[in-house]
Amino acid sequence: MRWPAQATQWMGELEAAQSVAGGELATTATRLAGLANVATTNPGPVGQAAQGVIATGRGALASQLGEAPACLAVTPFQSGIGQGRGHQRYLSAPNLVQLLAGKLVAAPAPIAELYALPILFLATRYDRFAEGLARFNALMPVPDLVRAERRARHLAQLEVEKWEMPRAEPLPRWQSLPLERCTITKAARQSMAGQLAVLESYAADSSPMADLAALATRKSAQQQGRNQQLADLQALLEGGTPDDTIRARLLGPGNPAQLRAELLQLDPPGHEWVLCAGVVLVGSRQGLSFVQELVGL
Repeated sequence: MRWPAQATQWMGELEAAQSVAGGELATTATRLAGLANVATTNPGPVGQAAQGVIATGRGALASQLGEAPACLAVTPFQSGIGQGRGHQRYLSAPNLVQLLAGKLVAAPAPIAELYALPILFLATRYDRFAEGLARFNALMPVPDLVRAERRARHLAQLEVEKWEMPRAEPLPRWQSLPLERCTITKAARQSMAGQLAVLESYAADSSPMADLAALATRKSAQQQGRNQQLADLQALLEGGTPDDTIRARLLGPGNPAQLRAELLQLDPPGHEWVLCAGVVLVGSRQGLSFVQELVGL
């Protein structure tokens, strides 16, 4: 094994440009030192005008999204939870409510008045169960619910594909050589790409006025992009249709025992919902406000 000198001989052409770049860096440092007592800057009015809005926005983010509520998820695939044999596991809605209520007693109580937000996911088939969990996990991926969604989707797919006879292609098969995973090619690519990136930074050199104009253009485009991103997110969640397979209720205020009693007093869904999962969030009213509105309460 040896270094491919012929394939990489183009790297020698970079030495002249690298030598010129080193000299320019030394000259630039000298010029910048001479401008230290000559050039001045004048901040614009935007920073002062945005101070109040920034403080208000940071405070709202800290109060609504900065407090992480305690979270507990119950799925039929957890050990000792679901009923059934083998990979097929079931958990009816009333039994799910009893399990959530029992777990509420041991909920952490960092504050005096707690609120609880139980969310139930109801289904009768594995494919519908996976779809209901996927809609919630797309916005709030709770790890236990993500695992339950993945397993339910695989079980539903197994029911469809277990009657299909697979076909084997003739061997051997053509395939691509994974150069990106080879040790020598990966290291050589990174090293040579780094050399080119350094020279590309000099090739893109421009005047300070052009840099300032480009910076202003980028900041304007960035602001418009952020505004459009938020508008698209709001439009995605506006006008949502009611979903009977997802039930949510806000409980509280009270201590864990009072929250458990309030949950048991509710009229739960019936045993016809044989495949259910649930998650309960416990925290302050302000900490649960974002998720509360997210689920339509």
